[in-house]
Amino acid sequence: MLAGLATLVLIGSAIWVSKTQFNGEKSWCGGSGSGLSRISGECVGVTDGSGGYYFSSDLKPVEKLIATANETALKSGKPVVTVALLEPITVNGTSALTATEIRNAIEGAYTAQVRANTTRVAGDETPLIRLVLANEGGHEDQWPQVAAQLESMIDSPQPLVAVGGLGVSTTETLRGAQELSSHHIPTVGAINTADQLNSQSIPGFIRVAASNQQAVTALKSYLGGLQDTKSAIMVFDSNSDMHSSPDLFTASLRSDLQATFTKLLEFAPQGFVGLSGKNSANPDLFSSITTNICAVKPSVVLYAGRSVDLSGFLASLERRVCADTPITVATVGTNLNAFIAQADTLRSSKITLIYSTQTASPDWLANSPDTPTHFADFAAEFNSHHFPKADLTDGGTIAAHDSILTAARAIRLATQNGSTPKASDVFSQVLNLNNQFIVPGAGGDLSFSYHPGANGSESSDPIGKPLPLITVPRLPTPTQRQDTYVTTH
Repeated sequence: MLAGLATLVLIGSAIWVSKTQFNGEKSWCGGSGSGLSRISGECVGVTDGSGGYYFSSDLKPVEKLIATANETALKSGKPVVTVALLEPITVNGTSALTATEIRNAIEGAYTAQVRANTTRVAGDETPLIRLVLANEGGHEDQWPQVAAQLESMIDSPQPLVAVGGLGVSTTETLRGAQELSSHHIPTVGAINTADQLNSQSIPGFIRVAASNQQAVTALKSYLGGLQDTKSAIMVFDSNSDMHSSPDLFTASLRSDLQATFTKLLEFAPQGFVGLSGKNSANPDLFSSITTNICAVKPSVVLYAGRSVDLSGFLASLERRVCADTPITVATVGTNLNAFIAQADTLRSSKITLIYSTQTASPDWLANSPDTPTHFADFAAEFNSHHFPKADLTDGGTIAAHDSILTAARAIRLATQNGSTPKASDVFSQVLNLNNQFIVPGAGGDLSFSYHPGANGSESSDPIGKPLPLITVPRLPTPTQRQDTYVTTH
């Protein structure tokens, strides 16, 4: 337990926090029973939805659904355990995620809760899953307080046994997951793909998204089939260079692209300060970079930044001085499918975007041949709650669902003879999710096991997950390279 932070006790379905043990300026959000406190202008902490406070009007409908599902579980008379969705819920203009992406993740997590509690998709139907939302702040800065609250829940009547989501790939995510791991609380990442997040540095950690290394390897296989790929230039987010709190996603993506495409990288790398970093970003991020790209005319631009900045980069390329020269941009990300809507604009600007991603949900909604086996069941449940259909095209929705579903599968595996498992029981089972105990994820079947390579650091990564490689705009003839899939190993 972190000294001086909150002590939290569960009574019924409410979350109660001892107000006297917090340090610093604080006030309650939604009353002293909500589990949430206002720190530095943000309501952070852990809530099961029953405290009468909602993070925003946009989140209120799904939070009320979670509260109802939790109440149903508690009144069932069956064993109940708690799983937390840990996210930077109170996002702002400089957060790595948008408010819409946070809502989508919570909708996906709730869908997994319902499916786990009402079907056998995660194995036996007990213990039932009680879902709580854990907000660590828009930049994940309040993770110590939230970690302390979660840790104090492991011996409650409905014990906390796993934490899913985990925000994005930042130093704060790493430190928070390590703190939870020290209390033998297993963690299941959703969209965090940085190579530094692994089961060697975080025992008990697995993730449903492929790592940056896996995604870059897939990208290499795709670009290797394009005859005109002869040179490359790197465009990278310099937030990866911060000493105290580097952006782990951009740091590992930059490193992986550099190592994988060394022979192609003929030109000096181009850095920018991304909007989601803690340093002040230049509002005109890319003008000098696009000028340099026009000067050297590479076959491909390798983009090592977050999706929040990719729109600005593409817009800058649309205004480039060498407008008649075709440009190909290649990158990796978990939620890039929104760029499919920009196909006409990119085509008219002679820009081709190629990306390795975690889902191809727009195609899966049209029942394309490569649609994962269990996607339709997930989509049917999701749609039954009248969530916006557009939310299904967000890879983060699927990842959050698969994160909570994976936690539920491990919980059921750890349950012996009807007993209620503890976090430590689930902690020991996460690498046994394989063979007959695979996870039927919406984004593809997921399997995990100890990997002897790199001292076991790759054990956190999913095995057998399909990685779509998407081209925008789609190439005009069937004889040219089209979208394809690579399976993780």
